[in-house]
Amino acid sequence: MLLNRLSGQESLVNLVEPLAEAGVAKVAAALVSSIICYRIVYALFFSPLRHVPGPFFARITSMRANIINLCGGMKHAAHADGEAYGDIYVLEPNSISISHPDDVRTVLRSHTFVKSKFYQSLETVGTPHTFSSSDPGFVSMRQRQMGPYFQPSYLSLMEPKILRYSCLALKEKWGRLLDKSADGRIEINYSRDFSLMAFDVIGVLAFGQEFNSLKNGDETAAKWVDSSTKYHAMLAMFPVTKYFPFSLAIRPWESRYRELSEFGKQSVAKRRKHLENGGEKPHDLLQAYVDALDPESKVRMSDNEVRSEVNLTLLAGADTTSTTLAWTVSLLMLYPKIYAQAVDEVRSKFDTNHVITFSEAQRSLPFVEACLFESMRLCPVVGGQVPRVSPPEGATLRGHFIPPGTEIYVSFAGVSVSKHIWTDPLKYDPTRFLNSPEARRNLFSFSYGVRICPGRHLAKLQMLAVLANMLKDYDWSLPDDYTHLGPHVLNEHGYPKLMKSIHLLTSAPEHPDRDCRLILTRRR
Repeated sequence: MLLNRLSGQESLVNLVEPLAEAGVAKVAAALVSSIICYRIVYALFFSPLRHVPGPFFARITSMRANIINLCGGMKHAAHADGEAYGDIYVLEPNSISISHPDDVRTVLRSHTFVKSKFYQSLETVGTPHTFSSSDPGFVSMRQRQMGPYFQPSYLSLMEPKILRYSCLALKEKWGRLLDKSADGRIEINYSRDFSLMAFDVIGVLAFGQEFNSLKNGDETAAKWVDSSTKYHAMLAMFPVTKYFPFSLAIRPWESRYRELSEFGKQSVAKRRKHLENGGEKPHDLLQAYVDALDPESKVRMSDNEVRSEVNLTLLAGADTTSTTLAWTVSLLMLYPKIYAQAVDEVRSKFDTNHVITFSEAQRSLPFVEACLFESMRLCPVVGGQVPRVSPPEGATLRGHFIPPGTEIYVSFAGVSVSKHIWTDPLKYDPTRFLNSPEARRNLFSFSYGVRICPGRHLAKLQMLAVLANMLKDYDWSLPDDYTHLGPHVLNEHGYPKLMKSIHLLTSAPEHPDRDCRLILTRRR
């Protein structure tokens, strides 16, 4: 009897379990369906952004934008969505993207549109810095502290170091290789060389130490920057990665970021000790951060704040310089007539053995400078979108009322090819920047308004000096087997096809080992 009873119970359990599982599955499916239906109904009929154009899926979920970001395709999506929906469109359920120059100026002009919480995940040592803070008071104080040290007058004191670790270091490396070359030709990877060079410059300026990245082929700093960028990008896009077990996915990147942070800490401590021992104050950014004083509050930066700004300088400064130079070299090889004009301008003004300084280049080489500006326009380093928040009173953009608290993403990729500003915007044409203050005013490569990049003068100094001296000293050509890109390989718009790029906070060549190859010979 007992066995029969147990057998019956087991049969009942065997019958009930599948039914229960099926019931749970149905309830879960119904719940998911209800959520999706709710989001669709809300997005189409009740959302305050329902009158703003945009992709359907962007209205109901942030997943579309997150996937695009994760795949590094925000720049390309910004171009495609801008073509499809115009200068303003829905990017996420509570976010819009803007690319009209008037709207961009409105949002970036003042502190009315504060930075979103997205930036908090970009704090390098848990301390706000110039880029991450959304507090207008903090930003204004930091600008008063650091502003004088990023002006041309102070940068000119650092120029000998900048030239030594950029133009002259490149010339030394390429010269050694040419001396060993049997036919007087060498192949370089300019993306890699520019990157290592930029790390060396930032190393000596912001950390007070020689990285010797270019000389020794040492990619330690490069790995720090790459891993730190990916680490903070993942934290920004997917906050859940802060927590275990999701944090395991980004732990390798976090480890290298911690190495960079510790190196910055040691650099600050080393400089403090040098000064305490009566050492002479160097002219560099590290000393500028240490000495920085707010003239209003008389507040200086703490060691942790100095360390935060030092790390930011490496993460932001190196990519800006090296990537823009890489795009410029690539574009000049795609447009031979423009390259020839740039070469003629440089060599008609300067002798072979003369090292061109920034002030000389700026004064004597307007076309070369225009080549850089046009590269920054067509291939902006910040190729994606950066968020601000609509103020408490809301805002009206392109005739649409944007309610308070809405995230407003400024599309630098979109505004850089805006037909409202540029004629034939997809064409590489440096002449648009010749004798045109208006064109330069419409260049948003270093942002705009109250949050404009403080390091823009340093970046321009380094880029213009490097490009001018490289054009002066070497003849350039593409490798014989370089057939996938070139002046005659055209895109769908009829212009030379650009090398593929990937965007993760900054925009860079996707395949630098394949696409950034160049043959150098000493100038004839």
